[in-house]
Amino acid sequence: MKKDAFIIVGIIVIGLLLYGLTLRGASGNPTADQVKNNLEQPTQAFELSPERGRYAQVASLANTGVYNLSSEWAAVAYPDVGISSGGKIDSYFAPGVSYLALPFYLFGARYGLAQVATFSIESFASIITLVFIYIIGRRIFTLPRWGAFFSMLVYGFASTSWSYAITLYEHSFSAMFAVTMFYAVWRFSQKENRHAWLYAAYVWLAYALTITINYPDALLMLPIMVYLAISTFSFKKLEEGIALSIRWGAIATFVVFMFVTGLHFWHNTTYYGGWSHVAGTLAGYTPEGATSTQAMAVASSTAATTTAAVAGKNAVGFFHESLIPNSLFILLFSDQRGLFLFSPIFIFSFFGIAYAFRKKELGTAKYVVPLSLIALNLFLYSAWADPWGGWAYGPRYLIQSMPWLALFIGVFLSAVPRGRKSFWARGAVFLLFAFSTAIALVGALTTNAVPPKSDALTLPIKTYNVLHDVPYIFNNRSGSFIYNTYSSHTISLTGYFVLIYSFVILLALIALCIKEKQYD
Repeated sequence: MKKDAFIIVGIIVIGLLLYGLTLRGASGNPTADQVKNNLEQPTQAFELSPERGRYAQVASLANTGVYNLSSEWAAVAYPDVGISSGGKIDSYFAPGVSYLALPFYLFGARYGLAQVATFSIESFASIITLVFIYIIGRRIFTLPRWGAFFSMLVYGFASTSWSYAITLYEHSFSAMFAVTMFYAVWRFSQKENRHAWLYAAYVWLAYALTITINYPDALLMLPIMVYLAISTFSFKKLEEGIALSIRWGAIATFVVFMFVTGLHFWHNTTYYGGWSHVAGTLAGYTPEGATSTQAMAVASSTAATTTAAVAGKNAVGFFHESLIPNSLFILLFSDQRGLFLFSPIFIFSFFGIAYAFRKKELGTAKYVVPLSLIALNLFLYSAWADPWGGWAYGPRYLIQSMPWLALFIGVFLSAVPRGRKSFWARGAVFLLFAFSTAIALVGALTTNAVPPKSDALTLPIKTYNVLHDVPYIFNNRSGSFIYNTYSSHTISLTGYFVLIYSFVILLALIALCIKEKQYD
């Protein structure tokens, strides 16, 4: 396992390098006025309201000690802001990301890098995800080292998760909690583990935290919680009846979930007017002097739309099963947000799933839980009234399924017999990896502000997918803090793109050229 430890260190270094080179932002501790006047354009740090709303809450917490927004910060976060029953103003976004990012803001503010440091928490969360994709690939999926490493590369740098690992959204956190929770339950299920209760405690903690970050995660993480329950209770048939065995560590550590959820309820009561009130149920708010241009920014996220559309502010009313066929097409195949357009490498995930099915292993926990997570993710957001995710680069709602899809690519590659079949399989995978990485890097270096087709056709530039971002590369317009601060005067953005792209491609080639076959 020393080799695995060495590779994990390498993964951390790769993540720090590539996410660092593309991290979005600019120097300084921006005030509300500076955000409004300078940083709201495409390729700027606050190009869309999800970043603005969450950052506004972080800045308010850091500078005033309370979560409520001032009128100045409310104007920054508009239109995704609402008024609580007490007349206070808050963003529509779940509070978890802002609370977790607060220490990073405070640290960065000391060095005039508050915004960059705040956004960097997303990159650290993504690096943790990369590490656990490798660990899960090795220990649970029993992939060879090169297969687990390549799966990590697919998620991190050949998918649109890259664009959301360098800004301030909820998706990277959800993916991180999904992979770490799954691994923790697997470790808990190993009955000889003396410290199993610690893994159970982490699962309860992570489940509570992920709900504060993204409310739908309460449902989306249920397959992992069912896995924990199955690992907690076991039945054994005896001659005189049935014996029930309970692993009390998982029961006792439920107190961790209750503690964090209690804090969440306190937040809701303090700022939203009731423990069961969530951010998206706040009444609408419009700042004085709001322009029609600002109002158009509703398209930048779904939070405001959700609140307006849900009758009686019922958080489940925004889901409709009749939307599933059309929304599923948009998420998977459309030229606006389709997973297989932005990341065609994931086509090979189906081959890995098919292999597991042929080996009659789909019923095992190591496969059934990830597949359940993918299916639930697809179902939930196919029933969501805005499958586009507002103005976004790629299918951002599917990011927490991408680690599992990437792992199934590793399953496929490691299952192909050595020889000519392996050569052609790896060659085909490499070609789609190269294409997917180019698309992912274009988005990471430029902008996530890509309109859906319905909005794009009303704008001067009528593009609505990766073609919307390509001109920014040739015009040297990047959101990268490192490029804009240190490199823009010495190298074109095209050259910067080629350097990063070549490094990722080299890593993929090294992984795919290794002949190690079996897990050891």
